[in-house]
Amino acid sequence: MIDFKNLSGLDKVAILFKTLGANLAVQLFKGMSPAQIQKIRKHMGSINSIPFQVKKAVLEEFYFSFISEKFKPAGEETKKPFEFLQKLTDEQIIYLISTESPRIMALTIAQLEIDRQVKILQNLDPTVQPKVVTEIGHLTDIPLEGVVSIANELKEKSAFLPRASEFSRGGGENLAGILSQMRPRDEKKFLEHLEKEAPDLVEQVKRYYFSFDDMTKLPQDILSDVLKSVEASEVAYALKGKSEEFIDTFVKSLPQRTQIILEDEMQLLEGPQPRRKVEAAQKVIVDKARELEKEGRFKLEDFMEADFIE
Repeated sequence: MIDFKNLSGLDKVAILFKTLGANLAVQLFKGMSPAQIQKIRKHMGSINSIPFQVKKAVLEEFYFSFISEKFKPAGEETKKPFEFLQKLTDEQIIYLISTESPRIMALTIAQLEIDRQVKILQNLDPTVQPKVVTEIGHLTDIPLEGVVSIANELKEKSAFLPRASEFSRGGGENLAGILSQMRPRDEKKFLEHLEKEAPDLVEQVKRYYFSFDDMTKLPQDILSDVLKSVEASEVAYALKGKSEEFIDTFVKSLPQRTQIILEDEMQLLEGPQPRRKVEAAQKVIVDKARELEKEGRFKLEDFMEADFIE
């Protein structure tokens, strides 16, 4: 039985001639000499019973190769606008084009080697795949200047791609990162939904998830460092509506002079305050804590565990 992987270049061309018909195939290979065409015709006779999957694979390879060749800028061998793609992994390319239109996806994929084209197409959203394949077949009407412009835009965008080792694999840590960018009330709704639908996942999330309510779990010296770079007026807003015990933990972590200033600021905020201002102030403090974590001052998960030993 014929195996596509074991086919030589001559085998593939002969199968292509046989599948398309010699007359059509000759039109596609106008650069061939009569001797080369004769050699292919002769080889066609030695190939029999070609499985459908092999024919399909040969046609796909030829098709992708043909399209890719169409979009290599003529006369610019040393200046290839899509050359930057060669330095990216398949996963990075998928990430790069994931928000682009099917046409730009198609143009980008068409610049790659055949095996990479197939892999990337297979890993696109199934609802997008047919559109991209269709667009690949209609790329010939894009002017060269348009191709170069798209390439330049994608190249600039690729500079901000995470390295392959930095790609998120999902899980609790990833969800915690998403939650940290939400408004507090949205965070609460999302967590409530998770607790109902995926309680096991909630436990993972809580190891990395950090909200303003968790600030009092930090050691006093860390909390003190966090608050050093936050205005007392901001802290006063953030503490609005919190319990006396919670407020007391914050106050104790501040120098005596700052404690007095904070108490004055809190008195100025007596009465209802806009939720958006309170939530914005809380986010500022949480973001400061995360900055210290990134600097290696502490590990968040060390303080988010449920069990401690004295």
